[in-house]
Amino acid sequence: MKREEAIQYVGHHVDDALSPDPKPITEHTRLVGWQCGFEPMFVAVHSYLPECKCDDDEAEELALDLLAEIKWWGDLLPRSADHIL
Repeated sequence: MKREEAIQYVGHHVDDALSPDPKPITEHTRLVGWQCGFEPMFVAVHSYLPECKCDDDEAEELALDLLAEIKWWGDLLPRSADHIL
């Protein structure tokens, strides 16, 4: 999946200061996604510093933590991301 396609499936945002507030998606935003049936769901992971970018591992960890906090996984154990863009 291409980054431009993934943006339409962003359902949540988080930054490296743990704020879940939506922010504009820029070239520094990491998109961490999971395939959920026919459609993916992505978390946009931002840095609170405008010119910084999280690495893949940090972005996935932040996205997983957010989804666990909002109980997106329900009673299931979280699994590794299918996409990190």
